[in-house]
Amino acid sequence: MKTLLNPLRIALLAGLGVAVVAGFILVPAGEMLPVHWGISGAADAYWPKELALLGPVVMAALVWGMFLLLPKLAKSAELDAGRHPLGVVLTALTALALLIAVATVLIGVGVEVNMVQVLAIAIGALMTFLGNAIPKSRPNSVAGLRIPTTLRDAKNWQATHRFTGMLLIGGGVLLVIVALVAPVGALIWWLLACVLLPLAAGVLFSLGYARQAGSRRKSGRRH
Repeated sequence: MKTLLNPLRIALLAGLGVAVVAGFILVPAGEMLPVHWGISGAADAYWPKELALLGPVVMAALVWGMFLLLPKLAKSAELDAGRHPLGVVLTALTALALLIAVATVLIGVGVEVNMVQVLAIAIGALMTFLGNAIPKSRPNSVAGLRIPTTLRDAKNWQATHRFTGMLLIGGGVLLVIVALVAPVGALIWWLLACVLLPLAAGVLFSLGYARQAGSRRKSGRRH
């Protein structure tokens, strides 16, 4: 990752700034805004307008701070090998901060927003983009399914991430559809299933691939 800034991320950061400024102007003084929602979809925690509007800014700052620290924590070769999924995650989390800021402003001016549904759709979209990106990565210690079987065998890494990527795309599309039609109270269970099952299946696939590769090597030595 030679540079974190690109036109899309700059636009997202600018949009975040515009949304927060608009919130300070449009949301009435003294308004308490929701910052947390329970499984049922109902808001269960509120902050003063100023803190609620600055929350997405703090979120984006923490995300960008971690990415700025990555070159000090990992070798450049590792970052280059995982640049595709890392780039997707940075862009998606920045977009998520913008989405939360816009939704918070809309709530503050009286627009009804189903935040749990919005977040489920956003996570589904992230899964879809991430599923497309991880097959383009190579073995590394910063992004992907980093388990012993994938890290020690490049072929295992490639096969596992192609398989897991397809499942993440499918899970992401399914989550978006479900978020549009399912009761809000059921979304948390759909979210967990759509996220965890592809990852668990990817781990099992990698273990099975490694077992088969080991069997083929043993058979080759016998002959």
